Amino acid sequence: MKHKHDTWGWMLAVDFFFAGMGAAMLVIAGITDLFIGEITTSVLGNFLAPIFVAIGAGFLILELGRPFQAWRVFMNPKAILTFGAWNMLLAIAFGFVLASFGIKAFPWSEMVVLRKIVAVLSIIVGLVVATYPGVLLARHKSRPFWNGPGMMVIFLMSSLVTGAAAHIACGFFVPAPTEVVLAKLPYFVAALLFFQILIWIGYIMIKIDGTTEREAKAAERWLKGDISGSFKIGFLVCGNVLPLILLLFSNTTAQVIGAILVLFGGLLMRHLVVKAGEDRTWLPGELNYRSKLPTGDEEFLKAWKC
Repeated sequence: MKHKHDTWGWMLAVDFFFAGMGAAMLVIAGITDLFIGEITTSVLGNFLAPIFVAIGAGFLILELGRPFQAWRVFMNPKAILTFGAWNMLLAIAFGFVLASFGIKAFPWSEMVVLRKIVAVLSIIVGLVVATYPGVLLARHKSRPFWNGPGMMVIFLMSSLVTGAAAHIACGFFVPAPTEVVLAKLPYFVAALLFFQILIWIGYIMIKIDGTTEREAKAAERWLKGDISGSFKIGFLVCGNVLPLILLLFSNTTAQVIGAILVLFGGLLMRHLVVKAGEDRTWLPGELNYRSKLPTGDEEFLKAWKC
C-alpha cells in the first residue's frame, strides 16, 4: 500500500507559491498604507492578494485529500496545519477588508483609524503566512534538505520577492492612485533578488560543509544532480539574475517582464524544494513501524472491500 504523503506533489508547491505571494502582497500593501498614509499600491493587486491566498488554501486542501472534510484542519489547536489554516483564513479576511478601503464607494473608506488597525493586522498575519511553508518544512527531521531554520528564511524572502513583483505587474495593468511606491518597487525587488541569491548560495554551502552526510548529499543534488539544471538555469539565471537586470531599467515594459520572470522563478523554486523532499533519512524505529503497516493485499482488507 502506498502511503500518500511519503512525498508531496506539485499541488503543495502551487499552494506555497500562491499563499506566500498573496500574503507578501498583503504585507506590502499594509506597510505602504501604514507609513505613507494612503493605499499606494494598485487596487487590482490589493484585491488579488487575498484571492491568491485563497487559491493557495484550495490547493492545500486538494493535496491533503478529502476536501469535504477540510473543516477538520481547523479543529486541532496543537497542529501546525491548524495554525497555518487559521492564519490563511485571517489573511483572506483582512486582505479583502484592507483592499476595500481603496474603493471610495464603501462608507468605511474614509475611516483612517480603522484602516490603520486593519493594515497592522494584515502585516502580522501576512508575515506569518509568508513564512509558514518554511516552518512546516523545517520541522521534518527526516528530510535532510528541508530540516533547519534556513528554510524559513528562504520562503520568507521568496514570498516578499514574488509579492512585490506581483504588485509591479498589477500596477502595469491597473495603475495605482499615486506612483510613490510603484516607481521604486522594481529597485526594491532587484535588491531582494540579490540577497535571495546570496541566501541560496549560503544555504547550500552550509548544508554541504557544516551538517550531516545526508544533508550534504541532498544539497549536492542542487549543484550536480537531477535538479541542478532547473536550479541553476531556471531559478538562478532566469528567475533571479535576468529579472534583476531588467528591473534596473527605467523602461516599464522591461520591468514588467522582469517581474513575470520573478514569478516564474518563485514557482519553480517551490517545485524544486518540494521535490527535494524525496531525499529522506529514516528515523529510529520508523522502518520497523512501517513494516507492520498493511500493504493492501491482506485477507481482512480484501474481505472488507468486498
